[in-house]
Amino acid sequence: MTLDKKVAEYKTKYTVSEVVDLDHWHDLKIDQRDFWLRGILQSLHQEVYTMDQRILLTLSRCNNAEIILERLQYWLYNVDISSFFIVVLSNDPDIAQLWKSGPDMSGITFDFFQSEKYIDDNDQYHVISSYNNSNLIRPIDLDSREEFLLKESKTFCIYPWIHLHSYPTGDAYPCCHAEMKIGSIGNSRTNTLEEIWNSPKQRQLRQDMLSETPNPTCGRCYEQEDTGFFSGRRSANKHHGHHINRIKDTRADGHVQNFKMTYWDIRFSNLCNLSCRSCGHIFSSSWYQDQAKLAGGNWKDHNQALNYAGRTETDMWEQLIPHLDYVEQIYFAGGEPLMMAEHYNILDELERRGRFDVRLIYNTNFTHVKLKDRTVFDYWKRFKSVAVGASLDAMGPRAEYIRKGTDWAVVESNRRQMLETCPEVDFYISPTLSIMNALHLPDFHRAWVDQGLLKPQDLNVNILQDPAYLRIDIAPAEYKANVSAKYQEHVEWLRPLDPLQRATVGFESAIKFMMATDNSKLISKFWEKTFVLDRIRKESILDIIPELDEME
Repeated sequence: MTLDKKVAEYKTKYTVSEVVDLDHWHDLKIDQRDFWLRGILQSLHQEVYTMDQRILLTLSRCNNAEIILERLQYWLYNVDISSFFIVVLSNDPDIAQLWKSGPDMSGITFDFFQSEKYIDDNDQYHVISSYNNSNLIRPIDLDSREEFLLKESKTFCIYPWIHLHSYPTGDAYPCCHAEMKIGSIGNSRTNTLEEIWNSPKQRQLRQDMLSETPNPTCGRCYEQEDTGFFSGRRSANKHHGHHINRIKDTRADGHVQNFKMTYWDIRFSNLCNLSCRSCGHIFSSSWYQDQAKLAGGNWKDHNQALNYAGRTETDMWEQLIPHLDYVEQIYFAGGEPLMMAEHYNILDELERRGRFDVRLIYNTNFTHVKLKDRTVFDYWKRFKSVAVGASLDAMGPRAEYIRKGTDWAVVESNRRQMLETCPEVDFYISPTLSIMNALHLPDFHRAWVDQGLLKPQDLNVNILQDPAYLRIDIAPAEYKANVSAKYQEHVEWLRPLDPLQRATVGFESAIKFMMATDNSKLISKFWEKTFVLDRIRKESILDIIPELDEME
């Protein structure tokens, strides 16, 4: 039922005092939003309501729903309007899960209306919004096998039925979480994506996933799940599980004829302006000179600074064009995607086709937000769903050391410009948690929240698993105890401010990950690798990150 029909239905049942469009929240500047919501509710306040009265609040732009509901709860209580008389109409069928119980908060009504964004021929289930909910989907027309695969399986992942991933080297994988080398299913410099789609390793992976057979390709997700992280596998099933019916077309040998990539993650090239400590030449053209010095010999004779994933510079873009009609979600990473022409080609073509329904997700170093005469912010404000994960590991000089080439003042300026131009876009920081920033991360998180640059819940801990000598579990016992104590103190501050518990779970899971394994044998390798790169870059890690002196 559409919104208009739903409102009409309520008006036949109740005396509707007002219909308030909560989407207006997104059109206001940040410092005006609370004032507007309070004013609306104050104007609707009555000393006594009749039992048949209702106030209808409509919400279809749900990317910041948890914040809107949090403030709605606050002002209902403080203006003294019983939630019994409030009805929230939304096109997100699971928005009620974001509502917290509390004084006079239990009587609210949530109801669902359909909008164009949510109506789909394959819409057989609804995704639950709760970030770390173990009951990932609410089934509607799933058979028992499909329900098992999406909710209970320890091996199944929807990605091999909807997606392919390719690195700038051409190495192709079922997804970006797959184990390097072990998980390779082909090479896009020698074969087309369609040829790789049913390569022998890809077919075997599908067979293993359907038979509950662990596959070494998926080792990173297994490890994350063992320590409480919300893995890439679980995220895939949560957000793309509506394609579960594709498994019915899987042959006994794992072959799937239908090659339609609804989810894209192609690293078009290694073009990047930073040379981060946890990265390398494969993913960053800026690493070229340092890598040549580290490798020595005739390494330069066999390697070039800029690499492309396809058979030619434009090959990947040309192969993706036929998939533009049915793509649902695109993940942009790199290299640095906001520097790449391919990224802007895709946005231009989506814009030309009016495909503003495509969900855009980014992993960006957030130092470069413009190509030619147009900022990326001008594009983002036109799309219905944009999520920007900024790869920011630290602040100030630490940021500039860990991710060399960073100008921290530029990063902060870009964030402030984004808040002015497209504040409704979902922004979070996705720090790579390594031994280099383990003790500093809570300070960075808190500082950006205090400056108004980040909401407390908008941090996604990305645990570093490779290279092994940078993992947080290399720390000796005393250092681990210090990190653990700091995280526990940080979580006490964070938990009541984190409605989805994403950031909270990230810090808690990091403690579990750190304590699960003793890799302190790698400390000497950490110092060896670090000091060599310090000499090349004329830097000193202990001048920038002095607390690491405790590990020597």
